[in-house]
Amino acid sequence: MGSTRRAGGPARGGRKTGAKRAERALVTAFAAVVLSFVAASWFGQHHASEIERAALSIQTNAAPSIRRLANARAELRRLQLLVHRALDETTHRERVLEISAGRQLLDEEIAEYRRLPTYPGENVAWRQAETSLARMDLALAAIVEAIGRHDLEAAREQQERLDAASEALARALSSAIDLNVAVASALAAEIQQSRRRGIIWAVVLDAAGVLLACLAAGLSLRVSRAHSRGVQAYRELAETRAAELEQFAARLAHDVRTPLSVIKLSLGLGAKYGGADPRFARASERAQRALDRAVAIIDALFEFARSGARPQAGVRTSPVEAAQEVADVMQERAEQMGVEIVVRGQTTLTVGCSGGVLEVILGNLVGNALNYLDGVPERRVTIDVTDDGYEVTTVVTDTGPGLPPDANIAALFEPYVRGQEARGIGLGLGLATVKRIVDAHGGRTGVRSSAKGCQFWFSLPAAAPCERSVDL
Repeated sequence: MGSTRRAGGPARGGRKTGAKRAERALVTAFAAVVLSFVAASWFGQHHASEIERAALSIQTNAAPSIRRLANARAELRRLQLLVHRALDETTHRERVLEISAGRQLLDEEIAEYRRLPTYPGENVAWRQAETSLARMDLALAAIVEAIGRHDLEAAREQQERLDAASEALARALSSAIDLNVAVASALAAEIQQSRRRGIIWAVVLDAAGVLLACLAAGLSLRVSRAHSRGVQAYRELAETRAAELEQFAARLAHDVRTPLSVIKLSLGLGAKYGGADPRFARASERAQRALDRAVAIIDALFEFARSGARPQAGVRTSPVEAAQEVADVMQERAEQMGVEIVVRGQTTLTVGCSGGVLEVILGNLVGNALNYLDGVPERRVTIDVTDDGYEVTTVVTDTGPGLPPDANIAALFEPYVRGQEARGIGLGLGLATVKRIVDAHGGRTGVRSSAKGCQFWFSLPAAAPCERSVDL
């Protein structure tokens, strides 16, 4: 049947190129979806930071500045009123104290305002206010001094200067208030515009993300359908090849039985009428055993193929006995290669498989192992047969180089696949035949590999014990 190992499946350049293009398109679509949502989040955060900056400027600068300037203007008017009352009344000492306290409150409001950050153009307005404030202080100091001397005429002469400076200061304070109100209004408009712009960008980017997501979903569906079609086509191809393999086995069994019968008859006649040389007798006996095994295998394959690749009902075979039979037949080839074949049977259970078919499975696995032991230092093939009460597992272990790191494990059991290091002549149907037969009997196959060699294994359901009738 040939050996199969250490090889990938046949090249499928066109399909791989199309699959790669579809994968790239799908990855690009999903990347665009992610980028659109990331961009939407970034724009949202950016506009939110702009709104927060403008709102904080209004809250921590414009509004406090307006409040302090308004308080200062109110204290200025109150100070003017106190001066007027001091000049109109006869008791002036208490009014002087009130004037000093009012002037101090004005200074406090102005000091609080000056601690706040300034907007562009605000320093120019404040320099005008400082000039008016200095003139007002001069007039106020002269009035207080004249009141202290009880010279009300001199104090009243300074009152006009005080009123003029106060009005100029009030206008400067009002100008600073108007400037802060304008800045606050501009910031509010900026907040509104930024919010509107953010909403528009969010809608645009979200819509783009939805469209790209739909495109990605469509591509995913297209790739999925293409993959399903590829899987279906591959399954149909595998079934066709399996059917061809079964037909080939049936034709082979039918065509080879007649010449094998002639060879068997000739060997019988040679043993009966041949010479007395013991070597001839041993060779004839060995050839007879090998021929009997070949006939049994061909008969089993013929029955298996004729039954539609289904196991025969009621058939029971000991895997340990089948393993020992295969080891005996392969012993001569193994000795020529310097390979030791060891059988370790640790079960007495049987499986629902004919002996010939089971020997086909084991013969392919052992022959496959021998193909990779040429030239290795330690040459040994071990057949271990164990059970867990429900399944009987047979493991064929070799001491070869094992599978290469880039081996396509899934392709090992495909038809017409041969390893690059395989020896001998074959079609690459050995492991494919093993898997086909084991699957048809409800079993499992697998492989394990390491630097110390390979392990090909198969498990078959344990056969139920035969019931014997008892006469009472």
